[in-house]
Amino acid sequence: MGHGPRFQNSVSWASKRLLKKDFRYHDRSIKIPSDTGHFHHDSFAEQNLVNTHRQSRFAATGYTLLEILVVCSVAGIMSAQLMPLLGSARERARRMSCSNNLKQLGIALSFYHETYKRMPPNGLYFWTRQSRNGYTWNKASTGSPFVKLLPFMEQNPIYSKLDFNLAGPTEDQQFEFQKHRSGKLVRSLIMPYLLCPSADLDPHLNGTNQARDPAISCYSTSIGSSSMPSRQSWCTDYPGNTFGTGPAEHGNDGRGYRISGTFARGLWAARMRDITDGTAQVIAMGETLPNKSFHQRLGWMSFNGNWTATVAPMNYPTIALGEPGYPGKKDCRHTGNWQTSNGFRSRHPGGVQFVFNDGSVHVFSELIDYHTYQRLGDRRDGQPIGNWDSFNLSR
Repeated sequence: MGHGPRFQNSVSWASKRLLKKDFRYHDRSIKIPSDTGHFHHDSFAEQNLVNTHRQSRFAATGYTLLEILVVCSVAGIMSAQLMPLLGSARERARRMSCSNNLKQLGIALSFYHETYKRMPPNGLYFWTRQSRNGYTWNKASTGSPFVKLLPFMEQNPIYSKLDFNLAGPTEDQQFEFQKHRSGKLVRSLIMPYLLCPSADLDPHLNGTNQARDPAISCYSTSIGSSSMPSRQSWCTDYPGNTFGTGPAEHGNDGRGYRISGTFARGLWAARMRDITDGTAQVIAMGETLPNKSFHQRLGWMSFNGNWTATVAPMNYPTIALGEPGYPGKKDCRHTGNWQTSNGFRSRHPGGVQFVFNDGSVHVFSELIDYHTYQRLGDRRDGQPIGNWDSFNLSR
C-alpha cells in the first residue's frame, strides 16, 4: 500500500527539524529548507552531515594527559621488574654454554686417556734427559694440554700440521711459533670452545696483532693443592701443599709423586689409577679469567699458561688488567703474585664451574670451605671430602 502526500510531508518535516537541531552549530554553511512543503532529500549532503557529526563525536574520545601518564608509569614499573629476569635468563644461557664447553673438554680428556693411557701432559721440559734434544723450557716446549686435545675437539687439521720435534733458541725453531695455513701463528687462532661467554674478554689480551699474539683460554688444568710460594714474599697467606702431597713448587716437576693434582706444570699427567681419591671426587679443569693472571694471558697453546692451583680461594679478587688501580701494590692482589693469580675464578654470580676426571661438570660456590676445596683439587690426599654437596650449586 502506498503512502499518501500527508505522510511524506510529515516525514520531511520531522527530518528537517532533526537536522536543524543536530547540526545547527556544526556547519552553518548548509541550508536546510524551512518551508513546510515537500522536503526532497539530498542524500549526498545529508550523508556529509552525518559523517561530520560522527567524526566530531569520535574526536572527543582521545586519551587525556593523566591516562597517558598512568600508562607510562605502569610500563616503566613492568620494565623494571622484567629486566632483571631477562638478565638472569641471559646469564643462565651463558653459564650453560660455558658448562657445555667444559663437558666437551671432559669427554676429550676421556678419549685421550683411552688412547694414550694417561691425561694429556703439559709440554714443559725441566731436564734435557726428558727433552732429549739438549734444550729445556720454551726452547723445547711442545705446548699445553689443550694442544694434545686438538684431535679430540675436531681440530685434527691443525694438530696434524704441527711439528713436535722443533727445538732451538730462535723463534723459527720453537714449537709455539708455528704458522697456520692462513699465515697466522697457530697460537693466535681463537678456539671458541675455550672461551666462556660470561667472561666477556678480548680473545687477545697480550697484544693487538691478531695474526701473531696468543689467543686466550678461559679454562685451565688443575695442579691441585700444590706448593705455591709467593713471588718475592709479596704474599704468604696461601702457601699450598696442604696435605703434603704436592711439594713441587708451582707444580714444577715431571714426577707424579711430587704433584698434588691431575696435571703438573712439567711434563707429567696422571693416569686414572693415579687418582686414588676417585675420578668423581677430583677436579681436572676449571674456569679462569686470564685478565687476572700474568701466566694465563699467555694463551691456550702456551706451555707456561695453563697450570692453575686450588690454593688461592675461589674468585680471589686479584686486580685485573684494565681494572682501576692495575697492577696495584706488590701484594696478594697483584697479577704477578703466582700464589693467588693462578687460581680458578669466573664471572658467573657466586661460583665457578669445574669438570672432574670422570667428565662430570659441577658449579661450586665461592664460599666453599677452604679445606674441602683443597681436597677436591688433590687426587691422593686420602681424606674424606665431607659434605661438599652443600657448596655444589649444580645440584
